[in-house]
Formats: sequence, C-alpha cells, structure tokens
Amino acid sequence: MGYDYFPNNAGHYVIYQCDSIVANPLSSHIPPFDTFRYQIKEVIDSIFLNDAGQPTQRIVRYKRTNDSIPWTNIFIGEKVWSGNLVSNMAQRQEDNYRYVKLVFPMSLNETWNGNEMNTLGTWNYKYTTLNTPATINRTMFDSTLTVLQLNNPNLYGNQFYEEQYATGVGLIYKEVIDWTASSLSFTAPPNVDSATSGTILYTETYLSSGN
Repeated sequence: MGYDYFPNNAGHYVIYQCDSIVANPLSSHIPPFDTFRYQIKEVIDSIFLNDAGQPTQRIVRYKRTNDSIPWTNIFIGEKVWSGNLVSNMAQRQEDNYRYVKLVFPMSLNETWNGNEMNTLGTWNYKYTTLNTPATINRTMFDSTLTVLQLNNPNLYGNQFYEEQYATGVGLIYKEVIDWTASSLSFTAPPNVDSATSGTILYTETYLSSGN
C-alpha cells in the first residue's frame, strides 16, 4: 500500500537543512534577494484521537541556525501541526490548511487533488517516481517516491512545488518556487531577476532521522 512512506509512530523525527532565497525589493543586494539558512527538526510528539476518533499525530517543529546551538520550539502556545494516516490517504494539517500528501494504493502517474480538504483551490498532485532508490545529502535510500504538487510557469512568474519521500523516514526533500514578476512578460516564466515578491527557491534537505 505504501504506508511506510508516512511514519506514524510517536518519537519519530527528521532533521532538515533549510535554504531559502526570497525576493525583497528593499534589499541592498543585486538582484534584490535575501537568503536564509537554518535547520528544522520535526518530531511526532504523540498520538491522540481527533474529533472523528482517528489516531492523529501531534507534530512539534523545532528550529536552529546551526548544529552548535540548542533547538527552539517554533510553535507559540498550543499551535502545532498534525498528521493522519488513514486507509486511502496520508494527510497533514500545516497551520490552518489540511493537505492530502499521499494516496493509497500507490501507482505511477496517479493524480489527486492535494487541496481537496482545504480552500486553496485544486492542485493536481502526481506520483512522478515510485519505489526507486535515491541519494539525498550523501544518504542512500532504497525506496523513494516523488510527488509533483504544482508546476505552473506563467507570464507573471513561476510556481513549482515538489516533495520526495523515503520508506521508514517520510519527507526527505522539498522544493518550492513561488515568485511574481514586476510586470507582465512575453515569456513564461519571466526572468527571475525581475521577481519583486515571493520565494525564489526554498528547499528542505534530509540530514538525519530516528525513532
């Protein structure tokens, strides 16, 4: 079925290296982009029953700028993310939005609406690789899959969202491009140097994991 791609046990964690390039018209850089580099640790803190009686992951996220300083909890108060592994899909609640990250059983090129449980509009997710070996940050994984969430180069900018998962680990790589240009272009997408807002590139790359 592919359930191993979405770990569901309390104590499971993954650490990511996060790199971000963001358009900032007020930046002194040329082009006017700001860069950020930090680490994120996601932990399935516990399993609880939601209002529908489903076992639900309580996901706590931590952040630090490098591996020489302590982790700091990203969340304020009781704000947490959550996850649900049910018979035909894997869901994640991230902030105020619930996404259908994976569907079961899996098949190559299968598509589904990743936003069917939120109000963000239809995004047709698609399995573009399935059960293939891969190496991320010098770590070899026997079985991985790739989900193309959105690929929308257009005259106003560019949007690209993709996630990669490994059995026994979960998410091992994420890439986001989502920027808007200063004016309408005659090519799609316009030159990235003309971006005035949004994310030029954001990546989460697997560093380590455990249970």
